[in-house]
Amino acid sequence: MRVAVLGAGFQGTCVALELAARGVAVDLYDRNDACITQAGRWNEGKIHLGFVYANDRSLNTSRLMAHGALTFDRALARWLETNIASIGVSPPFDYIVHRDSLLDPEQLVAHFTQVTDYVSSIAAERGLTYLGEDARATSFRISPNNGEVYDPAVATMVLSTSERTVNTGVLARTLARRVADDPRINFLPHSEVRGVKRNGNALDVQVERAGARLADKYDQVVNCLWDSRRVLDREFGLVDDRPWLFRLKLGIRLRLKQGTAAIPTTTIVLGSFGDVVRIDDRQIYLSWYPVCLAGISSEIAPPPWPRNRTGETAQRIIAESLAGLGAMVLPLRELTDDMIESSTVAGGIIAAAGETDIDDPNSRLHMRIDVGVCSVDGYHSIDTGKYTLAPMYALEVADRICGPR
Repeated sequence: MRVAVLGAGFQGTCVALELAARGVAVDLYDRNDACITQAGRWNEGKIHLGFVYANDRSLNTSRLMAHGALTFDRALARWLETNIASIGVSPPFDYIVHRDSLLDPEQLVAHFTQVTDYVSSIAAERGLTYLGEDARATSFRISPNNGEVYDPAVATMVLSTSERTVNTGVLARTLARRVADDPRINFLPHSEVRGVKRNGNALDVQVERAGARLADKYDQVVNCLWDSRRVLDREFGLVDDRPWLFRLKLGIRLRLKQGTAAIPTTTIVLGSFGDVVRIDDRQIYLSWYPVCLAGISSEIAPPPWPRNRTGETAQRIIAESLAGLGAMVLPLRELTDDMIESSTVAGGIIAAAGETDIDDPNSRLHMRIDVGVCSVDGYHSIDTGKYTLAPMYALEVADRICGPR
């Protein structure tokens, strides 16, 4: 069997590795020169247990995230020769309840209680782990805010959780090396996928490479593209008429000259605020939504937004993000230019069904339940939804192609 995987982002790379592990020959196409160069490398890497989706009162999004999170390290262990701890995980997240939150502290506490109860119950039932740890120990607590870490004038409550991030840069490089080393995977860079057509019992994948139009035949195709996934789906006859938003979200990575344990790993809820991640003692990730939301589009495919920022523009984004986040996260106020060894401002596109942004309490962006694998006649399209879910959907699409493990 020959399978084409379109897109070598985090989702496509996971799919290719799982298919190869089951003995399938895979051609992995991407327009870039390496695997996982966009959102899967530059996002914060949070492996969601479901806490942030408090505005989906049905709990369905949180349940989905929990299943993805509890599949994450088990799936990666199938493809890597190392464990998740060696990739690097952050300290656990605090959730700051902002004074302008869409939900009040009592509503958030009730939601966090439901999430921890659900995660603990399915972990106990199935013996699952969360990033290498016993998921039955998933918990949260209301932490005192004495004004040393968070400004009490803005942070009305602090909820400390078990949730963590993975080091997306290290994981991206590790997965890319595994692709390069796997004899069953043929990585085809600089390949712009132009279409997929039915050709008898086969599927033709049409690409443009080095100015030439090429086509090859496959038994099955998995569409893991990000920008143009919906365009190819529609041309193949798989139509999704939901309103849709593409958002370009930038992230800031700072490497400090000296390590610090003072900066917490934090998400500010619930609304268009931001995150702080202490990747390790010397690396910090920041995203302040009012500055780092660099583009938004409701078209079927996003415009060709530049994915990074340099020079004075980058320095402005860093300064404004430190000011915005530092209004709440007090240790950020202590960061000065002479403490920073290097900085990068880069990001990727977030794709999700919805018409309005997350500052709207009724926005569909607060729900990520209509995602996953859609298959028709040997063609499979994956709406990943969130980074957390990609390994789980890689296993699912491989089951559809090869049969259950």
